[in-house]
Amino acid sequence: MKKKLRVNKSTILYSLRLICRYFVALMMFSYASAKIWGTQFSSDLSIGESTVDSLNGFRLTWYFYGFSKTYGMLIAAAQIIAAILLLFRKTVRMGTVLLLSFMVNILMLDIFYGIDAATPMAMLLTAMGIFLLLSDWRAFKAYFLKEELEVNAYKEELPKKLTRIHWFKYILIPIMFLTMFFGIYALKENFMKKNEFFGEWKVEHSWSTHKIDKIYFELNDKLVVVDTLGNVYRGKINKEENEINLKATHYSKSLNNFIKRNTKATKSKEERMRLTKLFHEYNNTERFKMNLTYQFIEDTLYIKNKDMKLKLVKVD
Repeated sequence: MKKKLRVNKSTILYSLRLICRYFVALMMFSYASAKIWGTQFSSDLSIGESTVDSLNGFRLTWYFYGFSKTYGMLIAAAQIIAAILLLFRKTVRMGTVLLLSFMVNILMLDIFYGIDAATPMAMLLTAMGIFLLLSDWRAFKAYFLKEELEVNAYKEELPKKLTRIHWFKYILIPIMFLTMFFGIYALKENFMKKNEFFGEWKVEHSWSTHKIDKIYFELNDKLVVVDTLGNVYRGKINKEENEINLKATHYSKSLNNFIKRNTKATKSKEERMRLTKLFHEYNNTERFKMNLTYQFIEDTLYIKNKDMKLKLVKVD
């Protein structure tokens, strides 16, 4: 008869620690790859047009950490080192300490800066790190409190059938790293596309009733237009052959405040639309939709239609 796979407390504990170690390592590889490829800590080109108090916690944090690329790379390096240390039993304690040293900080940022989308994962990763620490508490206590340390702080009892496939981790670990590294790159290529207009453009000459000062062509065909009065318009760009279609709607904190001050208790959609229209008529900030032809001449972009002609120079 074949021997049954023995399952006891030590086996369960070992399995849970193994799952936590590999899952956390995989996520650390993922976050580090995102920083290397630039999908984390990247802000819109037009963020400089926003006031600090208009930024939510997510945009404020992203801009702050993205200000220095070197700092972002150092965080990525720490995450990769923690991941590698967690993948091997001999170094898992060092990996746990390093992991918690930055994960607790990340969790606090997510909670107190209102970054709701990232908070659940940060809580899970921090909880797993705490589990790795507490399940090996005798070793941590002995080390940090200068107590006598046994060779094995907790008993690892693994069935012999599982020890035979330990070599598989040397195949799995490179696959994990490469999959996340190039997987994040593929996401960047699909969801952070740059069109040929990408960048910040300053209006050098304008023949138009629209007093446009700057145009930001952002990732994924997003568009931000700033007029000479500082009004900001956000929208999209569609390109067909030598024509582009610009669609943008005015947005400002002033508009939101105006609606809040004047909206009645019912807060009906009709009332909000009426106030929005009134605000735009008074401030001459109606949304716009333009079909224009364009032409590149070196670093200069010319766009025009029958009512408008703009000469734009790219800002370095």
